Amino acid sequence: MLLDAQHYGAEQAAYAKNPRGMHRPEIDPSLDALQPVLARQMPVVMEASSQREIERALDLAKEFNIRPIIAGGEEADKVAVRLKAENVPVLISLNFPRRPQASPDADPEPIRVLRARVDAPKLAGKLAQAGVKFAFEDGGLANWADFLANAGRTSEGGLSAEQTIRALTLSPAEILGVSDRLGTIETGKIANLTITRGDLFTGRVTQVFVDGTPIEARAPANANAVGSVAGGTWTITVTSDEGEKSVTLALQQVGDQLRGTIQGALGSSQISNGSIGANGELQFTASVTMAAGTEEARFSGTVAGNVMRGTVAVVGHPQGTFIGTRPDAAQGTGRRGRPPKSRVEGGG
Repeated sequence: MLLDAQHYGAEQAAYAKNPRGMHRPEIDPSLDALQPVLARQMPVVMEASSQREIERALDLAKEFNIRPIIAGGEEADKVAVRLKAENVPVLISLNFPRRPQASPDADPEPIRVLRARVDAPKLAGKLAQAGVKFAFEDGGLANWADFLANAGRTSEGGLSAEQTIRALTLSPAEILGVSDRLGTIETGKIANLTITRGDLFTGRVTQVFVDGTPIEARAPANANAVGSVAGGTWTITVTSDEGEKSVTLALQQVGDQLRGTIQGALGSSQISNGSIGANGELQFTASVTMAAGTEEARFSGTVAGNVMRGTVAVVGHPQGTFIGTRPDAAQGTGRRGRPPKSRVEGGG
């Protein structure tokens, strides 16, 4: 796409300079939309978690002279020197790996999965020490109560409370180029404010202002209903030609759309193209790690109460199946009396 966009831009520029004798180029909205990217007027957010993925993203950005922002960045500390040298910021996911529900039939977790769970809260501190610009993103969290809790856990890596607050407010505004109007409490900036009583990470939200207008700070009426057919954290067993694999599927449902993550014996990735029908028909796509490497898997099935089951399609493999339950269904995606997404926002 970037190569096509380069050719398209050159063709459009040549026609604009001297159209005589040239066939008028056709307008392509998709390639037209990439012109600000190639002109370095607009950054590109690249989802990359592993060291190899991040290095590939940086190589691609260098080849086309574009401004990258790394999102996820699970192993960004391993590329910190290069990120610092190339002035590339990171949006750190606060969707930390969770311990799967205990099952007597589950395989032991691989060392890399255990290490990832331990290292996740320490990433921000490592990047701060290396001088890499970073901010926090939700990373597809299904339970918003975990957002501030996980932000608070970044102190395990030596991040101070002040640095954590900055990563929630001013830093993302700077990275996304809107710090002239968001991110701090200053005259002339947009008054998006969250006020808490007590400590930021354990206190109670008392007031919320959006663009200077007070908003009642309360959980939505359906916070405990999960909306919802599929929202919540699921413990899934996937059966394929490589045997049984246990994974944790964290889903957030908004209308008929699904987002979230899959973590466990099949690796860790965000789901895409997720949807659910009125009768519980569910489908989504996720990258899974198999013996031959990373593959794209298509999950299709149904949700009935707290049971999810269906089939898994991976190109080059026989069709597999999956079945799982939602142990935390009673918790929903929020907690009564607390807003589903609590952040400190000083003008941003």
